[in-house]
Amino acid sequence: MNRTGRYRLRTRLRAHLPWFLVDRGVARKGRRDCGDHEWYNHDGLVARCYHCEPGQRPWT
Repeated sequence: MNRTGRYRLRTRLRAHLPWFLVDRGVARKGRRDCGDHEWYNHDGLVARCYHCEPGQRPWT
């Protein structure tokens, strides 16, 4: 398994690209598990991973 996470480059690109490019799919979240989740509070109930779509857990 990749120790630094599969989609870290995409996350870095998202921070620096204009949003219209991100919305068109240039740096979307990955569909596969990134292998090294970094969590953020999505809506007060669910925590999601910055890097991949499958990464979800209850927010505590």
